[in-house]
Amino acid sequence: MKIPIRRGINFGDALEAPFEGAWGGHIIKDEYFKLVKDVGFDHVRLPIKWSVYTKKDSPYDIEKKIFDRVDHLIEQAFNNGLYIIINIHHYDEIMQDPLKEKDRFLSIWKQISEHYKNYPENLYFELLNEPTYNLVSDLWNQFLKEAIEIIRETNPDRKIVVGPDNWNSLYNLDRLIIPENDKNIIVTFHYYNPFNFTHQGAGWVKINLPVGVKWLGTDEEKQMIEKELDMAVKWSKEHGNIHLYMGEFGAYSKADMESRARWTDFVARSAEKRGIAWAYWEFFSGFGVYDPEKDEWRIPLLKALIPEANL
Repeated sequence: MKIPIRRGINFGDALEAPFEGAWGGHIIKDEYFKLVKDVGFDHVRLPIKWSVYTKKDSPYDIEKKIFDRVDHLIEQAFNNGLYIIINIHHYDEIMQDPLKEKDRFLSIWKQISEHYKNYPENLYFELLNEPTYNLVSDLWNQFLKEAIEIIRETNPDRKIVVGPDNWNSLYNLDRLIIPENDKNIIVTFHYYNPFNFTHQGAGWVKINLPVGVKWLGTDEEKQMIEKELDMAVKWSKEHGNIHLYMGEFGAYSKADMESRARWTDFVARSAEKRGIAWAYWEFFSGFGVYDPEKDEWRIPLLKALIPEANL
């Protein structure tokens, strides 16, 4: 059975910031949901920094204001016929000291799952964005097992998205252990290869990646992408055809637009040919397919993502 989501967009650099608007003033406007629906996206992935709204001591209460905001955005997605995925994003503390943060992490999911237990199936949960650093695979497999058990107490059939450690790397899929016989698990990976192209000039990257790298779409360049996506498909088939979701992919704005559009089109089409659902990173910031200042789509990127988009 196929999952109903196919092509999505991340509303990134908003709710996963220390507060909404902290990064570049990016606020998610209600009308953005209609915009993405009208051009052909079927879902939104909503990154959320729950940890900044959660008390550091037991019982780790989550502030009402973040639930109110997320409730509103979920409602906007539903009103526009979109599916929506909410995740835990930029939970920095759990990456540094996983064991200390485990109870807090599980409590966050207990509260989220209780809060949304009666919501329609159009809402998906994603356990944690890009587990990495000290949250290595052995620990992560245990954390995700317990989190899924907690969610299943109140959301027995909700779709749950979970990915491997090392920044959701497809190279770490073999280390991921998920519950057997749960047909509502979707496995995610993120795709930004070649990294020196997609992240050139990105100030948050610890190594200096020079600007000016092009992606020309040579046979060699295409074969590398196809080979890596085939690795994910092979893993899925070996594990009972688990649904795959490329929850992030994109090329930063410091790359030239022709290369960005060429790469984006090839990655998106290659994923679709393999039955992999995807969500582009992201809507309106450094990788953005939409220009919030001009209130217009960046047409080459939009057409690369959704060739039949009507404007």
